[in-house]
Amino acid sequence: MSNFAETNYGTMPIAQAAESARAEFLRAVGIKTMGSLLITALAAVGMMAAILNGPAILTHRWVSLGIMLGGIYGAQFIGNSMTRSANPGTQTGGFVVGSALSGIAISYVLLQAAALSAGVFGNPYNLILQAGALVGMTLLGMVMYLMTGPKELSMLRAGLSVLFLPMLGLMAITWFFPVGGVMGLVFSAIFVLVSAGGLLYSLNNVMHQMSTNQATAAAFMISSGIVILFWNILVLLMRLTSRD
Repeated sequence: MSNFAETNYGTMPIAQAAESARAEFLRAVGIKTMGSLLITALAAVGMMAAILNGPAILTHRWVSLGIMLGGIYGAQFIGNSMTRSANPGTQTGGFVVGSALSGIAISYVLLQAAALSAGVFGNPYNLILQAGALVGMTLLGMVMYLMTGPKELSMLRAGLSVLFLPMLGLMAITWFFPVGGVMGLVFSAIFVLVSAGGLLYSLNNVMHQMSTNQATAAAFMISSGIVILFWNILVLLMRLTSRD
């Protein structure tokens, strides 16, 4: 066995691994997921500061759209491809860059959510905390469901293969060119359902199908799914709040 495999708890599929190896793998995934989310949060804060205090071009609609699209798709393609490399350095680089790009992409949404929340509730963090709580409860429910055993999600996988990547683009496009009224709410609700399905599928893979040497890739997959679900729930809450 290679040193890399030994360092990353072997190469056995998690469903066939010993209980101790499985527990160690899931513990590593949990820790790295928190690290990825922290990097995303720090990148988002940095980008928000740049938007507020930096050059005005960062607030131009087309420039902002380009930044958001680049962040969304960059996180997916760079993060997911590099974290699956056999080279630990490449894994770490993809993990950090992908996580940071997610934070850059969501920063525009967070700024607007804070402004709306401050205006409506007198607290800029109200909507963000609500979205975070809903994501946390959803994640907990999914984990408890999947703890009963691996699930057959082939139909969900087929749907995600068609819907997921286009949804990422539409998330950015409809943010800067919003669809109002009932149709806008319908779009947001669909995005929430698709992103929730994506997170469920990722969790099922991580908990039951991935190899025990893929802790970094697994953590990035989960953290990316969490950020996308949080994004769409937050936008839905913003739409609902604006209608009140």
